[in-house]
Amino acid sequence: MVGGRLRYIPNAITVARLVLVLPIALAIFEERFLVALVLFTVSGLSDGLDGFLARRFRWVSAFGQLIDPLADKLMMMTTTLTLGLLGHFPLMLMVLIIVKDLAILGGVFSYTTLAGFPKIQPNRLGKITTASQIVLLVSVLLNLSFPGAIPGLFHMVWFWLVAAMTVLDGVSYLWIWTARLAEDPRWKESI
Repeated sequence: MVGGRLRYIPNAITVARLVLVLPIALAIFEERFLVALVLFTVSGLSDGLDGFLARRFRWVSAFGQLIDPLADKLMMMTTTLTLGLLGHFPLMLMVLIIVKDLAILGGVFSYTTLAGFPKIQPNRLGKITTASQIVLLVSVLLNLSFPGAIPGLFHMVWFWLVAAMTVLDGVSYLWIWTARLAEDPRWKESI
């Protein structure tokens, strides 16, 4: 098994993704959309790479399990918020995505407060929803970089698809984590 210092590579990639959040937002604010597109794409691809390395070589760490989803949420929320505030992303979808992600982060915090840190494993719907949001953000940045590159019909259909998936994902997480908290022996002992 590969080990030693190499086991920190997934965490280093995740930290690099965190560092990219501010330059992506600044590039969008400065209307350097191609730069934002490249940085966002690199950030999105790095998410897959760090997960692959962590699973493949068993370089999983408590730090990585905590910081990886936080980096993902921060990247998605910041990019969505920046695009939305500048009028490049539908405000209602921006609010929906941010409220859902904040609710999930608040749920993890609440769960941790009530019963200790949960074992977080994203479900399939959550992964598909995040992937669809990434495709949407990439397509918006691509269209801003190269006007007309993505047909308007694609955006309209994809916006509605992402909205529906975001709602379903939020309800799913609420349902699953409420049930897990009710069954967690740490929670039952604290009542």
